[in-house]
Amino acid sequence: MQGMKKIFLFSVLVLFTSLIFAQKKHRIVFDFTKNDTASFSSIMRQAKNILIETGNAELEIVCHGPGLDMIMTGKSTVPKEVEELHNKYNVVFAACAATMKRRGVDKSQLFPFTMVVPLANLEFSSRQQEGWSYIKAGY
Repeated sequence: MQGMKKIFLFSVLVLFTSLIFAQKKHRIVFDFTKNDTASFSSIMRQAKNILIETGNAELEIVCHGPGLDMIMTGKSTVPKEVEELHNKYNVVFAACAATMKRRGVDKSQLFPFTMVVPLANLEFSSRQQEGWSYIKAGY
């Protein structure tokens, strides 16, 4: 009888532990600086795969330098994918204000749902301090 109790308690512990890990919420901030179509497609695919696999991830894609083109109307080669990730999965797309200023880009040239952050690197630092994971994206 003692052995049955141990097996039962062990089984309950394993089940409880697996439930905790299954519900882990991933929060990831992506550093995106590339302006080539392969990198645009790659980050879209990576983000969607994470969202499908986890079912509850929070993602933010911070575009700066040449990567700003991905969230600019008329320059992005993946506008439908960006819009789908934002509308369907609540992915946040952020633009670096310093990059915008340097390149002479106005907020009206970005997709309307784009958030503007003062500096990309400070956004990465803030998110990491909040417990987010950092991933450098693109090829």
